[in-house]
Amino acid sequence: MDSDPGLQIPEPVKDIHPNLTTLWLEALNRPETDMQRMAAESIARATQRDIPGLDKAVPRLEEILVAEESHPAARYAAARALIALDSRASSDKLLETSQSHGADLRQLIEPALAAWENPAAKTVWMERLAAKETGPRNLILAMRGLAELQDQSALPDLVAIANDLTRTSAVRLEAATAAGKIAESGLEQDAERLAGNTSSPRFINQLCAIRLLAGHSSAGAKTLITELAGHDEPAVAAAALQRLNEIDHALVLPLAEKAMQSPDPEVRRQGALCMLQLPSVDHIVPLSKLLADPHPGVRSKVSEGLYKLSEKPDLNEPIRAAAMQVLAGDRWQGQEQASLLLGALEHKPAADRFIELMESPRVEVRLPATWALRKIAVPETIPALIAQGSELTQRRRITNQPGMDEQVAHLFEALGVLKAEDATPLLLQYVPKRVRMNNLSRGSAIWALGQINEGSPNDQLEEALIERIYDFAPQPSEVKLVKEMSAIALGRMQAVDQAQMLRRFALDDSQFASSGSDDSNMRFRMALIWAVKELTGDELPTPKPNTIGQGNWFLEPLP
Repeated sequence: MDSDPGLQIPEPVKDIHPNLTTLWLEALNRPETDMQRMAAESIARATQRDIPGLDKAVPRLEEILVAEESHPAARYAAARALIALDSRASSDKLLETSQSHGADLRQLIEPALAAWENPAAKTVWMERLAAKETGPRNLILAMRGLAELQDQSALPDLVAIANDLTRTSAVRLEAATAAGKIAESGLEQDAERLAGNTSSPRFINQLCAIRLLAGHSSAGAKTLITELAGHDEPAVAAAALQRLNEIDHALVLPLAEKAMQSPDPEVRRQGALCMLQLPSVDHIVPLSKLLADPHPGVRSKVSEGLYKLSEKPDLNEPIRAAAMQVLAGDRWQGQEQASLLLGALEHKPAADRFIELMESPRVEVRLPATWALRKIAVPETIPALIAQGSELTQRRRITNQPGMDEQVAHLFEALGVLKAEDATPLLLQYVPKRVRMNNLSRGSAIWALGQINEGSPNDQLEEALIERIYDFAPQPSEVKLVKEMSAIALGRMQAVDQAQMLRRFALDDSQFASSGSDDSNMRFRMALIWAVKELTGDELPTPKPNTIGQGNWFLEPLP
């Protein structure tokens, strides 16, 4: 019902007061710390809203940044705003401030200087890297900055830190990561020594070895990483498999099936990724087993991958057969993903099993199974759909089961797609305004009635739908979705007697006074315009788009 018909909703336009930036500049010039801080924070946030003229604030922000009397909070906000404004000309001032006013500013500023490739920052980082007394936080910042700059001269120090067992694990891993980003060759021997080091904690050495080789593709690097892919520590195995997949999926293939049986989800995901990238009929059954994986990221990744592979003629039927086996199983995770996959493939032989799963105790299964029934649209399922819809309608009078509104909406959409006339008495129960019927169910019921009665005017139904459109009574007020679907249903039914009424309503600007990102009013109006065209052939003018306000700023100009 959200896409049939496809209503073309005008994009909202921004309503930005022209004096907004001027007002913030005045606030920046105030002596109060909070005024400076909040103005700077607003400027930083406003860079995401395309508000013009913000760059005029740069000189004053720089003054706040470097002034000794500035409050730390105002200074931090000024630095953040300069970075958000991409004020690269402020790099030297930012660097100087970051070195003289505390670690928090360094954490904020130095990543920006690395992205801007500031040469003065490189000197600071190299000195920090060589100094024994550098603390871990500052050292990690330096290593990340040098990695961003791809500075080859930093490699000896970085490799030495990665090998230094007296350093913390976090520092060693960061050093290895930085070295791996810089070097594309030449670190194989260092990595091999680390991989063979059994000192405690052992797996840190192996992780460092893998990170050193992040840019290497030599035969020696491949051999070492392949050995580490079989490590009994999942973190090591997952990292090695990921790197092998980056080099060549074929390197993982001999390890993939075993990896997909690992207790670690990331190891399983890397094994599955290899098989998905090297599709074969022999890979379908092992992959399909992961549709029931306990980790949602793994099973959804496999489901999406199998759906894409189904486009290959030689894999389509094996994928459907394997998914049917999973659907028939008793694991709810597999039922969930197999329903989504087979529904997307519109696999009609799954209809009977989908009907059974509509009553699953798990909402994660009920919803995709019911959605799948709408996708496959098998006429023989109509009696079961009506029976289930009737059961849920009775049940919702006494309870509000999780997912019930969504499930009933899918049911009714299915009945609409199937043009199930026998469902009319059930669907009509949802037209009047009743709190417990819930909005999605009511909207989909009316959408389905429009489908079932397409091209067939019905005075009684028309009157009920017009009543919905003109219902402005409060407590509760009629929802816009119901009004929208009522207009669409009238258009589908060819209720030509209502055309003039719909036209007047659509052209009455006072009925649609709204703004902001909520497009329900606009969708309703576009539904009315669509219905008028269906009934008369007339193209009504497109309404002015909604306006998005300037935002909830701490300081705004008076109207």
